[in-house]
Amino acid sequence: MNCGTVLYDKHYQFPNGETIDKLVIVVSEFGTDHLVLITTSQPKSKKKEKGCQSKDTPPSYFIPQRTSWFDKDTWIELHYIGELPDAICHQKLRDGTIVEYQNVLAPSLVREILDCALDSDFIDEFYREFLQREREKL
Repeated sequence: MNCGTVLYDKHYQFPNGETIDKLVIVVSEFGTDHLVLITTSQPKSKKKEKGCQSKDTPPSYFIPQRTSWFDKDTWIELHYIGELPDAICHQKLRDGTIVEYQNVLAPSLVREILDCALDSDFIDEFYREFLQREREKL
């Protein structure tokens, strides 16, 4: 799966066990698995300034509705990086729990999102190396 691929996961599971339908963006390979950033259309006191908000708490990248692929105002949340195991992803793709959208985000937008994530103080150092490697490929 390529960096920037958008997935709609009808049952995205957080580490605490909570599941919710989520759009996620694949940002890096992680061995045979993938690292993803989650999105939200809920403002929750976030700014509506287009682009990087890496110094906010929590940090995000804001995409106004219809300026890219997203139909709604969308914040890409940068305080949490999810690990998506390859086996689970393939099973969910087979049973229709995940829908994969390829080539919907421009490479320039993906670069900006990765730059913003790397500028954030919330990205775990362990994941930072993987994000930097993907950023260099774009």
